[in-house]
Amino acid sequence: MKRILFFFALCIALFHCTPMDRMDALEYVVLDSEMADFYDLNKFDPMMENFAGLFNIVLDNKLTFSVAAIAYPTVDPNGEEVWASGLVYHPLNRKSKGVIDFLPMAHLNREAGSSEQLFITEGMLALLGYTIIIPDLLGSGSSKECMKSFLMAENTGRVSYDMHRAATQYIWDEFRVRLPAETTIMGYSLGGSAALATQKYFETHHANTVKVKEVFAGGGVYDLPVAFEAYAQSGVSGYPAIPLAIIAFDYYYKLNLDYSQVFTGSLLADDHYKIWLSGDYTAEELKEIIGTDLHGYLHPDFFEPFGQQNSEIEKLYPFLQENSLTEGWRPKAPIHLSYAHADIIVPAVCAEVAAQKLRKAGGHVSCAGYPGDHYTVGYLYYIRSMIHFLL
Repeated sequence: MKRILFFFALCIALFHCTPMDRMDALEYVVLDSEMADFYDLNKFDPMMENFAGLFNIVLDNKLTFSVAAIAYPTVDPNGEEVWASGLVYHPLNRKSKGVIDFLPMAHLNREAGSSEQLFITEGMLALLGYTIIIPDLLGSGSSKECMKSFLMAENTGRVSYDMHRAATQYIWDEFRVRLPAETTIMGYSLGGSAALATQKYFETHHANTVKVKEVFAGGGVYDLPVAFEAYAQSGVSGYPAIPLAIIAFDYYYKLNLDYSQVFTGSLLADDHYKIWLSGDYTAEELKEIIGTDLHGYLHPDFFEPFGQQNSEIEKLYPFLQENSLTEGWRPKAPIHLSYAHADIIVPAVCAEVAAQKLRKAGGHVSCAGYPGDHYTVGYLYYIRSMIHFLL
């Protein structure tokens, strides 16, 4: 009799057991929404009009989808609550083919961000019938008054996870659709770094509520000490993000840096860094001001080997190591890294070293380099993404 009761109890337990726990709901506010279709292709990126004829052949030109900007509560790197924002794309007249968390490229000025406009390049895979979730990182969109926290791995992952939760709840409330627990994570440039940070956060903190299928990360900085060493050796950066990253690390980690030992030239003179790095300048405007030669605005000690730098620069290194995406975990989902051979924005070594370290940790990692610069290979990244999800 006991065996029979045990058998029925086991059957009941198996009946109620689900492979993934249900994700807790998170409040959100809809900021803006719109219905769109295939013929809104040019709104994503004007260059995509060049491929309109091809897309008209291979895509479902009768597909309609919703795009909404939402805001939701999350936290900054210090644990303080802040409202962030992002975009959610979802097919209306077709069943969604799956979920993609697509992390955005860098915006150095606070007025830019995915939720500031409904159509951005990262959302193009919505044209294939996928549900696309695109979080603004802190310092953009609803959180534009915050100090940017890009390259801070744990916080990037947390902000992305909270956006995923809010988007899941929004899709249920609006369309009565339960999103699957499985997601693909993507991103290029800063989005490439953020994609790996999101995978690490999902897999180490929430593996019971969301399953990462695979990750496509292109042109990202994954190991900060390796990246800083590469920049020091080349002395060039085609994108003026390094000083903003230093400012952010100083702010969130309370390093109390003496900037006379960190910056030089016009960036240091008259405390220009306080104005130029305030979030009021676009990347192009800032590049016009300080140029691409790192020797022109970073202290000479930045270019010395570690251990021979001044104490202010060395304050950064424990936190660069802490935010490395190649340490402290074993990736579960396959990772596909890509990079540009002639990249002066993110050195190619960033992807190559990351692939080696993550493989050594037990991850399944492919790594492919392509001819061209950061932007050329970036466009190839999006085109290859479209082809991959079409096949």
